[in-house]
Amino acid sequence: MITKNPIMKQNTKKAQGMPLNVIIIAVICLIVLVVLVLIFSGKIKGFGKGTDDVSDSFKNMCEIPGTSRECVASIGQCTPDIGTEIRGRFSDCEKKSSGYICCER
Repeated sequence: MITKNPIMKQNTKKAQGMPLNVIIIAVICLIVLVVLVLIFSGKIKGFGKGTDDVSDSFKNMCEIPGTSRECVASIGQCTPDIGTEIRGRFSDCEKKSSGYICCER
């Protein structure tokens, strides 16, 4: 007669490796660390220059993509219930025959 011995009942599973999500998080952290080192060491100088070039291209402009600004012919087209006048000289309004006043609707 064979009896079951509780001492013989040991876990026969092999050792498990690291879970996949821990490996993925470690890789993402490593990538972020490398990017931060490159930024702070000055290796990515072109990134800042590119953003400055874009912002410089919209200086003194009324009609900027993604905004509700437009050049209008008269102040009457930009009343408080219709929109707000933005004061200043805008190169794109001066080039257009539609007007010299920048209005944000």
